[in-house]
Amino acid sequence: MDAAQHPDILALYNTISTNPHYLEVPNEMPFVQTPLHNAVCEGRTDLALEILRLKPSLGKKLNLDGLSPLHVALHNEHASTAEQIGNHDPSLIRVPGRGGITPLHYVVETENIDLLIKFYCGMPIRNQGFYYSR
Repeated sequence: MDAAQHPDILALYNTISTNPHYLEVPNEMPFVQTPLHNAVCEGRTDLALEILRLKPSLGKKLNLDGLSPLHVALHNEHASTAEQIGNHDPSLIRVPGRGGITPLHYVVETENIDLLIKFYCGMPIRNQGFYYSR
């Protein structure tokens, strides 16, 4: 990996090398602004995906506003980041946040048809008691 092309990821691993529990601490707290929330808030997709690979459970963590990282990406209009996070783990589009609103609800409410189609294309579907992925 070329550090010049991925300075955020290099910085993440440098932080982990000095503090191996860097991604564990937010995972232990019930509500917290995680490094994943920060990455998606700024639209740093590569960094967000790397954090999700290292600590998938952070994708379902709610911040102090009751929002998951995918909610945050959507609220900050980072559709590409939201799409790639949804592709990485389709279950994240169903994480209920404040008021029980999921990212899927949010996309429907905001009438973002392109993202709605992309979310549905990545979702497992149920047919006669079996789950299928497209």
